[in-house]
Amino acid sequence: MQPDSHNAPKKSGAWFVVLSLVLISLFLLAALSLRGGAEASIDPEEIERDTYRTKTYEEVTAEETQKLTTYGWADQAAGTVRIPIDIAMKRVLADLNSKKPAPAYPVVDNAGEPLPPTTLPVPANPAPSDPDALPDASSSGAESANVLSAPVEDSALKSAKNKKTQKAQ
Repeated sequence: MQPDSHNAPKKSGAWFVVLSLVLISLFLLAALSLRGGAEASIDPEEIERDTYRTKTYEEVTAEETQKLTTYGWADQAAGTVRIPIDIAMKRVLADLNSKKPAPAYPVVDNAGEPLPPTTLPVPANPAPSDPDALPDASSSGAESANVLSAPVEDSALKSAKNKKTQKAQ
């Protein structure tokens, strides 16, 4: 009669635990022997170098902070001046806000020819009863917004407008 696999004696996992402990102890012994076992001494010259580096860093930081926060000559012979960075940022921001946005690069077709800007019609007098109404395609080009998108067909505008009016009713 053959023993069932259910009745077979179970194997012990003790060999795995013993092997793991042996490998961990070997690793710790190797790490301890490679470390040298003794504390590293601090060289007095390193302390002096560290003090010198810290002092130099503080001097450079103070000098750069002074340059960033005060007026002065950047190059007096060339007539270039330096202004505080917070004032410079305000002036650049005011200059950027005063300009009209433009594309960063020319928009071209597949042949490399520049494309004219696409305009989106803007309604002359939007209906107060329907504030979400789409613009009419018949509005003048002078009042249109300059956008870089595909033109909208008249039929698409009319069908969208009809859908909105049907939802409102």
